Amino acid sequence: MLNIINKTFSNFKSKIYFLKRFENYKDLKKIFSLLESKQDNKKVMLVGGCVRKFLNNEPINDIDAATNLTPKETKEILVKHNIKFIDTGLSHGTITVITNNTKVELTTLRKDVKTDGRHADVKFISDWETDALRRDFTINAIYSDFNGKIYDPLNGSKDLKEGVVKFIGDPNLRINEDYLRILRYLRFFTQYSRLDHDYTTLKAIRKNLDGLAKISKERMVDEFFKILSLKNLDNLFNNEDSCLILSAIFPQLKYYSRLKKQNVISKTILSKIDSVLILSIMLIDNSDSTEFFLYKFKLSNKIKDRIHSLYKNYKKITLKELLNEKQLIKFSYFYSTQEIIDLLILFIFVEKKIDFNIVEKKIKFLESAQPPVFPIEADFLKSEFGFSQGRELGDALKKLEKYWIDNNFNIEKKQIRNILNL
Repeated sequence: MLNIINKTFSNFKSKIYFLKRFENYKDLKKIFSLLESKQDNKKVMLVGGCVRKFLNNEPINDIDAATNLTPKETKEILVKHNIKFIDTGLSHGTITVITNNTKVELTTLRKDVKTDGRHADVKFISDWETDALRRDFTINAIYSDFNGKIYDPLNGSKDLKEGVVKFIGDPNLRINEDYLRILRYLRFFTQYSRLDHDYTTLKAIRKNLDGLAKISKERMVDEFFKILSLKNLDNLFNNEDSCLILSAIFPQLKYYSRLKKQNVISKTILSKIDSVLILSIMLIDNSDSTEFFLYKFKLSNKIKDRIHSLYKNYKKITLKELLNEKQLIKFSYFYSTQEIIDLLILFIFVEKKIDFNIVEKKIKFLESAQPPVFPIEADFLKSEFGFSQGRELGDALKKLEKYWIDNNFNIEKKQIRNILNL
């Protein structure tokens, strides 16, 4: 039987509080109830991030659970009760259980038999402590039943409370099992640690940095954006060793010191800075580092296009132009509001001397301004001047649009004949 230790919610009020921290907890309770069996000693436990976040009073999103049911037993029960599921990673014992809008990553207790730094061959087991020992960090090896009773064989809740982020066992072995754990360590250290890096851990990270070459760029970028989304991201840049690790992994990110300005700019501007813009601030200069980074790492097209647009605009638009309201109106015709705001914020971090208040006023001006709309339509040229669909019509529209832009977005229809030499 499990030894439930460290934290038990004994009163009814606390139990309800625990349950309601999870979205759609009724669906979750149904899943747990169907899979658990006291008679056969079958158990399902929440584990990992959702338990860690609960204990640390953080919002809970992804839900992971562990069970001593085999994958085959789990599937049989789900099929019997018409519960939807996906064989997410059946070779590793993982099944995604789906009810209404609830998804639970349910994994059979296991032991890693063989790993190559990316993938593992596993053996399914029934021992909870052995399952805990194969996990990455003590703060991720905390289990909870659905009543809030905690099983914590490695004292991860104590480490979480004291701000200690440490690998389970030998850091070198843990990293060799999955080299992405270097980035995961950097994320959890930044988010939770109240101590400096342990020397043994730093030594293991430095030794295994080359192993990240085995990890897909998608996994690396996904983990990196989780770091960039941390509310206390400053902790990363205030720690010299953390910065050295980051620079070794992403050498193109040379300008993390720029982000220190976040401490002195207004909340209005801060609210417009997201993880993509933070990445851009660390990356963009007049060299080709941005192009190389976008080529090397597999970002989504949406993110890649945004960073590339910001990079190109940074090279051709000056801050002086951006602070001129007539020019801002002009830019609003060629670029989206988001693109111009991104560029204004980038200049805040790049320029050594800049008035934050003026930039904030220009952002507000831009957000309230209406972009110009070219008033001449193709159908008008067809009906009034006899143009037909084709290249000649297109050239005429381009010529009129250029005149309109150069003339501060003013044009009168009676000028068309002269402009086009008709």
